[in-house]
Amino acid sequence: MNNSIRKRLFKTGCPVDGFSLVEVMIASAVAASVMGAAALAFSAIGKNQRRLSNYAAIEIGDAAANNYYNIAGNSVDCYDAPNYGRAATADLLRERFWEDVSHGSAVYCLARSGLNTVRPVYIPAPEDGRSLDSPEAFRLHLAAVFSQSSSVYKGWRGSSPYDNGSIYILQPSSFSGFLAVRAIYDIDIQSTAEPSGTYVSVKRYSWNELTDYYDVFFPAGMNGVPFRPLFVFHERRSRLALEEGDMDQYKTAARMPFYFIWWPDPASPTLANQGADSDSGYAASIPPGSANPLPAYAAMAGRTNYFFTVPLLPSM
Repeated sequence: MNNSIRKRLFKTGCPVDGFSLVEVMIASAVAASVMGAAALAFSAIGKNQRRLSNYAAIEIGDAAANNYYNIAGNSVDCYDAPNYGRAATADLLRERFWEDVSHGSAVYCLARSGLNTVRPVYIPAPEDGRSLDSPEAFRLHLAAVFSQSSSVYKGWRGSSPYDNGSIYILQPSSFSGFLAVRAIYDIDIQSTAEPSGTYVSVKRYSWNELTDYYDVFFPAGMNGVPFRPLFVFHERRSRLALEEGDMDQYKTAARMPFYFIWWPDPASPTLANQGADSDSGYAASIPPGSANPLPAYAAMAGRTNYFFTVPLLPSM
């Protein structure tokens, strides 16, 4: 710095010299102390936290591995639940699902007990589109135009009693007389023998290609724990004119029929209900001979953070 600049800075009160060696050493020591304390705290947290998840090969069978992911072999590598990394992946899939619903013209939830082997890209439209006013009406139409689907999808009303399911999201197509399938979401829950437990997955297919998915494994002790209903369909309230006993509790929609949808939660340590109204605890609290005042889907409380309320016809 030349003298003229130094003089101008001195007159304005600005410092003209850098830090001294002592000042630099003191600042470095303070910084080192702060960084050291942070490192020790992080190390303590890391060493004392619970080890929440293992990573292992899960044997799901050749048919499932090929159907889900189009891979050869009978196993997939998967994390044990709870796993927050897989929950983050599930969050991304949830966002993709809402995007599909917001751009779709109709949503149909179909129940399954086995693998989904039907993933059409276009579906011939019925003469009157208003006839597809329920998942059962769509299932029957799909069976009429794709006969193989009749052995895949099961009929249901109210609350689905099946372990697996597929969600069809439709949109208009550029081909006259056809509906385009924007996406199909498959929810599959299966027991495994090696290792013992339950493997769950939610997958998105578009144009018959797997685009997104998440999966997680619930270790031994979770075999046979039902995670259902995956779907509940609420029909229009006007259908109360026809008395149908227990089915009347699902006739609640003032105008637009809608679904309740649940996905398994990778951040949950179990598939079972963990709330006050757990599967066994609540059932035991009902006096013998008394009617259960809660609907069939009440046992889903506390099981998952992935719950959706979806209209049958989102564009309306």
